[in-house]
Amino acid sequence: MTEVRTLLAAVLGVFLGVLCLLAPGAVVRAQTVGRRPDGRGGEYGSDAVPTRWRRLVQALGGGCLLLGLYVGYTAVG
Repeated sequence: MTEVRTLLAAVLGVFLGVLCLLAPGAVVRAQTVGRRPDGRGGEYGSDAVPTRWRRLVQALGGGCLLLGLYVGYTAVG
């Protein structure tokens, strides 16, 4: 019988992976609230996230998604 904690870990991994793949800018902004210095370049009031950070979060999200799917597959199957 599969443990509930293992299935919850798999679901959480898949959820976080999908979130990072679909909304990397929101993930970066949420993780850096109050840490990034504002007013250094860019237009006033712009909340642009560099492409490099978006790609990094998407790559980590893909890894998290694959790991969550693997854990879920091994737990169920």
